Amino acid sequence: MATSLGCDGYIAHIFEQSLANSLQNTNRPVVNVSGVLPDLPFCRVVADHAEVGRLAARHLLDRGLTELAFVGYPAHEFSVRRQSGFEEIAKRNSVHVSSFLERTRRIEEPNELWKWNKSLHDWLKALPRPIGILASHDIQGVQLSEYCHQLNFHVPEDVAIVGVDDDDLLCELSRPSLSSVALPSERIGYEAAKLLDELLHSRSRVKRSIILPPGGVVVRQSSDVQAVRDADVAEAVRYIRENSHRPIQVADVLRAVPLARRSLERRFRKWLQRSILDEISCAHVEHARKLLISTNRSMASIAIDAGFRDSRHLSILFRKLMTITPSEYRRQFRLRS
Repeated sequence: MATSLGCDGYIAHIFEQSLANSLQNTNRPVVNVSGVLPDLPFCRVVADHAEVGRLAARHLLDRGLTELAFVGYPAHEFSVRRQSGFEEIAKRNSVHVSSFLERTRRIEEPNELWKWNKSLHDWLKALPRPIGILASHDIQGVQLSEYCHQLNFHVPEDVAIVGVDDDDLLCELSRPSLSSVALPSERIGYEAAKLLDELLHSRSRVKRSIILPPGGVVVRQSSDVQAVRDADVAEAVRYIRENSHRPIQVADVLRAVPLARRSLERRFRKWLQRSILDEISCAHVEHARKLLISTNRSMASIAIDAGFRDSRHLSILFRKLMTITPSEYRRQFRLRS
């Protein structure tokens, strides 16, 4: 296949071993931009799939969900890593994850969106509710949403769904619109072209991997829920998240939701297993995390814009919640190679 193209090098989405073998036989430099097959002998540029799973888990847990599930593939590296990151955060929060793994090496095409999958349908039907589900890609997310309609489950109230890829067409086509973890597709293409150029000029065949951070969860209707059957707690959480860029205190929350502090604290513990101050801290750290990987701004500037007193306060709280310093997080997830 590849031998007939007469190219000096290739950027390839390698999803089958036969394609990998064909490209290897060309004896040309190859940069793989697919996360399907593990342990190929090529340089690669891919998203940090474990971090995709972590982001999705944090997003669903922040919605107050205490039941989580994952749908993916046991043979595809991207799915395995997304599942591991998802389960890592769930385990850290003492939450069990139910899993449904497609026993196939083939990934569904968009024209097979509504192909009947009885096993997936029955698995979904048996899950506890409310529940948050990470689908390993958007196509599976749309499928899950359709099955929820068939089962008369409400999305997101009964089943909150997050996909991966942030495919605008699929996400808006879904009923309701599908939340999705955005991948750095354009940057993957840029870094792949840059790496191939280096390989062509250096004639090096040393295998390299460039791992890029996901862009974050693009929240749409399928996960835009606060799974807390307490209107006051839900309103307090909304206020905290909408003001995560400001140095808010518990007193500010109590002004927005006029209840006695002891009463609201007790209800936070009941529904979210954390205090009001813990929720404020999580919101500030999440705001800072997004700024760390999306801007080149100084730590002092990020700290102020994420609602912290100063960079020292940011560093202490960030390390407590993320088990890594802000500077280490930025180095690790802005561009890791």
